[in-house]
Amino acid sequence: MNGSSAFPEVSGQQIEAARYAVLRRLAPCLRHHMVRPLQPIGLIYGVMQHKLSAANPDLQSVREEADKINGFARAALDECNDMSTWLAPEPGVLTGVDAGIRECVGLLATMLHFCGFRLDNEVDEMPVQVQRDAVRMVLSAALLALTDSMTEPASLLITAVASQAEVAVSLQVSPAGEGQVDRYDDSYRKLVWDDVQALAAAEHVRLSRQERLVTLRFAVETAPVH
Repeated sequence: MNGSSAFPEVSGQQIEAARYAVLRRLAPCLRHHMVRPLQPIGLIYGVMQHKLSAANPDLQSVREEADKINGFARAALDECNDMSTWLAPEPGVLTGVDAGIRECVGLLATMLHFCGFRLDNEVDEMPVQVQRDAVRMVLSAALLALTDSMTEPASLLITAVASQAEVAVSLQVSPAGEGQVDRYDDSYRKLVWDDVQALAAAEHVRLSRQERLVTLRFAVETAPVH
């Protein structure tokens, strides 16, 4: 399929439906990232309990363990606050394009790997800023729509090239050879290209799609990165 988008006409209902579909599919990944910093706390508590049960507990060591718990709790709070902005976007927040891509890849890589797909992110540090919600929604939707449309395992190579006005993020699909796709079935629908187009139109992201190459063009912003 070939095509380039010039912001097709889409309704608010289409945009909201596409946004919900992306978030619904990302829900297991978001949940995992929210609870991840909490997982070591139980282990540290067990260590503290063991130390406190000693005849002469080493209180300094116990304080150090307590500091670790405090650190993980703070990290969990920060992670929850960040993940909540996926559900309630903050308009105008910017991010470095490399950081935005890493975030999406970090969320999706494991889930897609278990389904038979490999994400290779070759975007190094780039001094280019874009709208955070645009990267989150459109890139995630494109990755999900691409993999949902495939019947065989594949690798997806992510690259980016920046100019003064825009940054072009490319998704190149390469067959992975033998194997099969093992779908994660949560009884929810697949993402389709119309979803990607709707979100791209809402976020003013230009799209082009060929058979095995998708390019997302994000406008470069000049305000400070949040």
